[in-house]
Amino acid sequence: MYGVVYGDVLSHLIIRMDALLRGRAEAYARTVEVSNRKSSTSKRAVVFTMSPGGGVGDTVKTSYATVDVIANDEGDTADLMNLVLALATSRGVGGMVDGQPLLSATINGGPNSDPAADGFFKQTAELELQHRGVNL
Repeated sequence: MYGVVYGDVLSHLIIRMDALLRGRAEAYARTVEVSNRKSSTSKRAVVFTMSPGGGVGDTVKTSYATVDVIANDEGDTADLMNLVLALATSRGVGGMVDGQPLLSATINGGPNSDPAADGFFKQTAELELQHRGVNL
């Protein structure tokens, strides 16, 4: 029996979402910071963090990621969250779920409005992700 190594799915989410958003024409998708934390200078941000829980079956791991969308306009926050969730669960060529490493992405909760710093609006959602590991 060989061990299974699971890649850093958080970095994959950040890099892939950044690339997907850069290709969008919507005004609220421009100049969006995609990271694991919001910088103090950003007016729009998509923040991915890993949540506890999940499990492993064979070479497939289930993980949970929290998605926070923060913007300085309430409408932009809602629109950007809807776009991010649509892109995060998109399948096939050019989508987030392409088997490398994501096999499945579903919305597990939200989006919900959350308190944010003065001058900003925030929505939170959770994704359930299934991603492939690599046999050693």
